[in-house]
Amino acid sequence: MPLPFQPACLPLLLGALPHRSAAQALDVSRRHAGVLLAWPQLPQRSFREQCLVQSMIGFPGLVVDAAAHRVYVDRNEAERQIDTLMLAYLEHTVSYAALGADDAAGLAEMVRVGGGRDLRAVKGQILGPISVALQLTDEHEQPLIYDDMLFDAIAQMLRLRVAWQELRLSEIAPTTIMCIDEPLLEATTLPFFPHDWDRVVGQIEEVLAGINGCRALYTCGTVDLRRLMQTSVELLIADSAAYWRLSESEGEELIAFLDRGGMVGVGIVPATAEQLAQASVESLFDEFIAFLRVLESQGGARDRFLQQALITPEQSLGVLDIASAERALQLLAGVSRRIREEFALT
Repeated sequence: MPLPFQPACLPLLLGALPHRSAAQALDVSRRHAGVLLAWPQLPQRSFREQCLVQSMIGFPGLVVDAAAHRVYVDRNEAERQIDTLMLAYLEHTVSYAALGADDAAGLAEMVRVGGGRDLRAVKGQILGPISVALQLTDEHEQPLIYDDMLFDAIAQMLRLRVAWQELRLSEIAPTTIMCIDEPLLEATTLPFFPHDWDRVVGQIEEVLAGINGCRALYTCGTVDLRRLMQTSVELLIADSAAYWRLSESEGEELIAFLDRGGMVGVGIVPATAEQLAQASVESLFDEFIAFLRVLESQGGARDRFLQQALITPEQSLGVLDIASAERALQLLAGVSRRIREEFALT
């Protein structure tokens, strides 16, 4: 379901922050991007909050070795336990995929304190099936993307987890944005990748089908955004360079996506300490204006794009130090405000 309002270049966080305190992370999120509030993942708080671990906790045969910073699937245990997952999937028992407060402290804190009176939508996120299956291995370090049964089980688990997460977030706000994070989707173009694009899309759609609210997908790298725009995704988040390439070569695909009501998250705020130290609101605003000119030169509808766009970081902020992450949040809020003022967006 698309958002019931035009996002009009509001700021949107990807989720992860480097804070160890859920209360502090939620407070800084609310101060800088509180209208569309993402629950903060805290990968530096504990190993169990690393995105791969957090997405797969409770999966059949999963072994989480926090001391060794290793997570893998024991195949024998997976085979013994997988029927329970299959039954939960068939009966849509979302409680099977529930996360405890120690596994998602930011989500628990947000549910506890609420989102605030200015909240328009609340965002959740989960690592997608392709990125999970490429990283998660068995005990012999064989990625599960090569095992059809476990690859399917990953998508089923994620469908339940995203549905459970959305159920919790709907306690805070009636409008939800649920984002499937696929940072490794670029690997699908490599020669060793074992599946065709139809199989990739099928797994992503399996997870998206568990979402009742706005269906979002985040990706990065040189991914073909046109293909993703042909899925059921309603909000596609990528860095500004990816949209720049698309506008220069296949701008009509972007226009068609917007015409169908699609929304775009433009990752314009850098996500490294070095780039953040050099960036300013004005430099990021100028970069955004340059992109708009490219879009217009290809016949793109500027006003429609502005109404259906959100401003995001380029990548996760969870690996940064706290000062750099908060600098990114300040820039995110600042450039969003500058764009909205310049074009009188409300």
